[in-house]
Order: sequence, then C-alpha cells, then structure tokens
Amino acid sequence: MTPSFHRACLGAAALVLIVTGERASTQVPQFRGRADLVSVDVAVQQRGRPVTGLAAADFEIFDNGVPQKVSDLAFETLPIDVTVALDISESVTGAVLDQLRRSVKDLAQDLTTRDRLRLLTFNVRVSRLVDFGAPASSIDTAFNGIRPFGATAALDTLAVALTQPPIPERRQLVVVFTDGDDRSSVTTPEMLLDVARRTTPTVGLVFPSVRLRTGVESAPQTQAEQARSKFYTQLADETGGFLHVVDAGESLESVFRRMLTDFRRSYVLYFAPEGVPRAGTHTLDVRVKRTGVEVHARRAYTSQ
Repeated sequence: MTPSFHRACLGAAALVLIVTGERASTQVPQFRGRADLVSVDVAVQQRGRPVTGLAAADFEIFDNGVPQKVSDLAFETLPIDVTVALDISESVTGAVLDQLRRSVKDLAQDLTTRDRLRLLTFNVRVSRLVDFGAPASSIDTAFNGIRPFGATAALDTLAVALTQPPIPERRQLVVVFTDGDDRSSVTTPEMLLDVARRTTPTVGLVFPSVRLRTGVESAPQTQAEQARSKFYTQLADETGGFLHVVDAGESLESVFRRMLTDFRRSYVLYFAPEGVPRAGTHTLDVRVKRTGVEVHARRAYTSQ
C-alpha cells in the first residue's frame, strides 16, 4: 500500500465517520472476482452506442503486458450497486436542483429489483441521504432537506465512494454530478488517482455546462478549468468510466439514465493471471478483435 493511498483511505474513513457516525473500514477492496479470478468491467461502444453480442473469444487482455486467456464473460446478469453523489455547493441553483431530483428518481425507476441505489450529497462535507435498500419514496424526502451552500469537496466525496467495501458478484457504478471546482478537499488529485487504480467501482462524471449553471452561453475554458478537465478525464479513464459535459438543451435525466444503460450493457470479463507475479499493482490493457469500436476498461488492479 503506497503512502498516498493509505492517507487517502484514512481520510475517506474519517469523512465517513463524520458523516454517518459509524465505524468505517480502511481495508482496501481487492479487484477480485469469483474464486481466484480477476474481473474487469469492459464497455465496448461504436458511434456512442453499446456493442452487444460479443463472446469471450472476441476480447484480448494483457496483464502487465502479458497476454491472458479470458475464462468467462458476464453480460447483463449481475446486479448493480449505483452510488449517486450530487454537488450541492452554492453554485447549484434551484432549477438545477429540481433537475437533479428528477434525474435521481428516473434513475431509480430504471433499476431492476436486484439493483440498489445510494444517494450522497456534498459541499464542504459529504452526507449520505439514502442508503442501499431504502424505498424509492425516500428520495423525495431526502431532497426536501437539501439546501445548497458552501464550497465543493468533490475529491473527498470520490474517495469516500471508491473506498466503500464491495460485495462479491455485484457491480459498482459511481455517478458524480459536480462543477469540479474543488477548493475544500483534503484529498489531492494524486491521492485520488492512486485510490482509483486500486479499487473497483466504475466512475461516471457529469459536469454542467456554463449555460446550465448560469443561463448564459459557454465561455472559453480558463487554464485552471482545462487542468481540472484533464484530471477528471484521467480519473474516468482509470476506472473504465465516462466523463460527460451537459450540452445546452440536453437533460440531466437523459445523461444519468444513459450512464446506467451503458454500464449495464457492458461486459464483465474474468481471467486467472498467468506469467505475472500475483501480488502488487498490475496494469491492464483490454482490446476487442473488431475495428471501429471504443473500449473503456479499468487500467489497473491490485492483488495481495
């Protein structure tokens, strides 16, 4: 465990203690599937749409540069745990908050009976409003108490969401809505990237356009905004996820629902590593034996 990852885990655990009053575990979930296999979530798209009907033989996996054999594949069979984290800093207006309420409710309606949803909100602190297994009616109740204020601690929130212990044979999707202007987190970008490389969830990042936040046309990005955009793109790539900036005229509801649909219609590949040391952090390279497609997959996993 690297020092930065250890600090990030301790920081995330402290945040969970503050928010929930519960004992938080700093144990790092390992990227393991059933038995002694490694599992990898892989989204394959062509012109922005999921590619279905692929078999294990259609994929190639390289672990630390060594080719591996895909021993099994799952598609739309495993239940999904969805964590939605919403930025409720002072930049979130009432109109945007109403859209977020509708987006979360629509997302909940798209879940199957085996799926679960958890709702977090954050500004300078992280709050858990709806936990896994809560009834859908609790979403409206949770939103009734939201009062946007303060600054944003997006990196701390992501650290909390990523370091929650996973449950075997359940997939994990974390959807975060934020303007990305983080001035409050104790977690650094370097620490969060280290966490992302060593934990299991796929991250979907949703950013409001300037027009959505302010009602005016978008202005050119500043240098600081360009740096943030580069970092968040890297974070999404590390987890095999996606980053989406909401365009003018595009609804948040459709963006949230599309992220869940694309994740559900992605593949879970299993392989038993051969020709590489078992312990440590492993780089991953997942390819598809088909031209004209985009492949989104986690770039690393950790094994003890």
